[in-house]
This record gives sequence, C-alpha cells and structure tokens, in this order.
Amino acid sequence: NYNMVRPTTFQVQFNLLVLVLCCILLLLSFQFRTLYNLTTTKAKDVEIQQDRPERIYHDICKLANDLDVESQHYSSYQLGLQWSNVRHVTKSLCHRSLLSRSSNNDDVHKKYRVQNETTSIILTFKTARSGSTFFSDVIKRSLQAMNRTAYLNWEPYGRVGCYQLKSPETMESELSTILSSNCTGTNTTIDPPLCDTPGTHKRCCPVPKCWRRFNYNAISVLSLNPRFLDSVRWEKILSPSFPKISIARVFNLRRTNLVKLAYSKYHHDGCPAIHQDGNLANDCTPEKGNYFSFKCLLQCVQHYGIGDQEFSSSVAFVAAENTKMQQPYLVLYEDVMRDQLHASEQIFNYVGVKIEEGDNFFQNTNQTKLHGDNICNYEDVNCNDWNVKLKKDYPCLFKQLHSSSTVAWSVPIESTAGKTKLSMQGDCHRLQNLDFQKRRYRHYEELYE
Repeated sequence: NYNMVRPTTFQVQFNLLVLVLCCILLLLSFQFRTLYNLTTTKAKDVEIQQDRPERIYHDICKLANDLDVESQHYSSYQLGLQWSNVRHVTKSLCHRSLLSRSSNNDDVHKKYRVQNETTSIILTFKTARSGSTFFSDVIKRSLQAMNRTAYLNWEPYGRVGCYQLKSPETMESELSTILSSNCTGTNTTIDPPLCDTPGTHKRCCPVPKCWRRFNYNAISVLSLNPRFLDSVRWEKILSPSFPKISIARVFNLRRTNLVKLAYSKYHHDGCPAIHQDGNLANDCTPEKGNYFSFKCLLQCVQHYGIGDQEFSSSVAFVAAENTKMQQPYLVLYEDVMRDQLHASEQIFNYVGVKIEEGDNFFQNTNQTKLHGDNICNYEDVNCNDWNVKLKKDYPCLFKQLHSSSTVAWSVPIESTAGKTKLSMQGDCHRLQNLDFQKRRYRHYEELYE
C-alpha cells in the first residue's frame, strides 16, 4: 500500500505558469524566425530603400510642359545645338500617356524579343563615353551569330568639321541610302564634288564606302551621335513608306552617372564648349591643366552629360516612332557594367538572335575600363574641395561622386516655385537594379521620376 500525494494548489498554478511561458517562448521563436527570413529575403533591397527615403515622383507631363530645352545653353564640341526639329523625350512620353511606374513596355519588348522576321536595320543613338565600345562588340557578335552580311557605319559626320558642311536634305538622302542598303553607285542626290574635295574627312562622306560594299540583303548598322547632325529630320528618313522600317531596331545608349561620364570625357579629348557670353571654353582638357577642376566638372556635365544625352534620347524617340517597337531600346552604361553577360543576352534577343546553351558568343565581352574606380582616388581630382561645393549646391552630383559604376541614376531635376526642370543643381535618386527576370528592361519613365 502507498498513499498518493495530491498536488497542492500552488503546484498546479506553477505548472500552468510554466506551460504558458513555454507557449509564449515557442510563439516568440516562430515570429523571430519569420522576421529573420523576411529580413534575409529583402536584404538586397535595403541599400536602395535607404538611398531614397524621401523619393518624390515627378509628373512626366508637368515636367514636359515646364521644360524648355531650346532656352537651355548646350554647346558641346563648341557647336550649337538645334532643338527645332526634335521634341524632348518627356513630351514623347507624355504624348504616349506612359506616365506611371507600372508601364507596360515589357509587353512590347517581349512581343518582339524573338521573332521570325529578320532584323534589317540596327540604328543606335549614342553620345561620348556612353558605352559604345561594348555595344559595338555585342552587335558584331550578333551579326556573326546571324551569319548575315552587314554594312557597318560608325559615327558618320562624327567630326566637328562635318557640322553643317552639308544641307539637311543632303544628309537625309545619304542616311536613307545607307539604311535602305540601296547603294547602287548611281545615286545623283549625293554631292560627289564636295566629297572629292581634298581635305574633306571621310566621315563626312559615308555613302561612297556604302557603294563599294553594296549588298541588298545586308543588314544596315548605323551608330552615331545625333548632335553632329542636329538639323536632320528623322521623320523624313524613317517614314512609314521607308523600306524595311517595320523591322528596324533602334537603340539608345546612356550613362546616368554624370560625374563619372564627365571625368571620362575630360580624359578623352576634353570638354570644349561655348560660354553663354559667346566666348570659347577650350581649357578643359588634360593638356591645359594639371588637374580636373570643379569648373571643368560642371562644364562636362552641362554640355556632354545633360545636353548631348537628352538630345540623343529625344532624337532616338523620333526615329523609332515608325518602327514596330514605337520607342528605342534603352541601354544604360551602369546596367552593362553590373552584368555584361545578361546585357548582351538581352541585346541579342532584341535583334532576333536565339542563343543556345553552350554558344561562345559572349566570351571576352568584358571591357577593361580606364576610369572605373572611385575618381577621388585619382591624383588630378580634389574631392575635399568638391565634397563641400557639391553637397551644398549640387545634391545629385554629390551622390554620384561617391557611387559605384554599377549604380544607375535618374536625371537631376530641380523644383523651384512650383516648376520642375532638368538642372545640374537638381536632385536625383538611384534606380532599382535590373534582375533580368522580373525587371529585364529599362523604361524611360524611370529616368524622369
């Protein structure tokens, strides 16, 4: 026999308390694990979210209405810049009612990413230091993959001496001839006496080269900086009746870090311009000084970073409006630097090249960049002085000064008295990275948000 000892009231209460505490600990453990997984999943987005805590989205139509590019002073290469035949890209975006961040441009890109139609025209609008070396390498590889004969013309009229050397009508006729591959050798609309004149650079006369390499089935590949032929009316060249225009591919190359673009341009022929008082400003070259001055930074950004790039994108839009894509394919330098392999694959897809696993067309695409590091590490830059000046008056440039070459940025936009405008003194934010799965393509709206 034995006696069972009944638990006291205290022991029952104590056991219940222990049970409740165990349940609470289990619940807290579950919540902590959930929070940890959520934090890990979003780790890649933390840096971007921290960079733009007070991000303001600008109305693209308001920006288009406020913007008056013709009144802005842009004079890269010590040349004028005519906007009379071109409407700014924001006006094109507003007109097409592409106003929201959730644009459906991806649907358009996917529809024509790979198709049975063979690309017959590849037209690229670029500026200095915007990544054309890498892009030209990818295009040549795509031509190799297609096994197609191609007529390549890089930068026709791409010299200061070509500017306004010919009438707009003559250049329009020449460009139509090149793009249509209609190089018969008997075209009387070209001006042979001018091209036969001693001292005339061959870049100013691209058509004779086309005649010598005539092949009607060839792909016409044309890459240029449109600021050298700013009087050309692209709607006259790429009209709906233009041969093969429906299967043309139009690209636009841009570099969004204006500080790094400026430094690179400074070390490649400098940043000559014209002051607003009409005097030539040709002292911003490595040969004229011992360091990259703050004045040269602003001069390079204003005329080459903002002026030339805005004009190039605007012309690209006008040129692309009569193609099936309706707008250019935007290639950002920073996206390429971040992942050259995937950038190459997207370009291949866009021109209609199918790449099978194991193909070697992407080997050796990495380009060694002379100025890819933090420019504050270079001896010809005084960042101690720049930090103070940029932080005070140029918030966007201040951010870009210390940014990686793989980070893309919006354009600097300044808001004053209820009006918005593109300005070096404006602010900007970094763009979300492409992941080439959900976010495969860049939208122009991102640049102007």
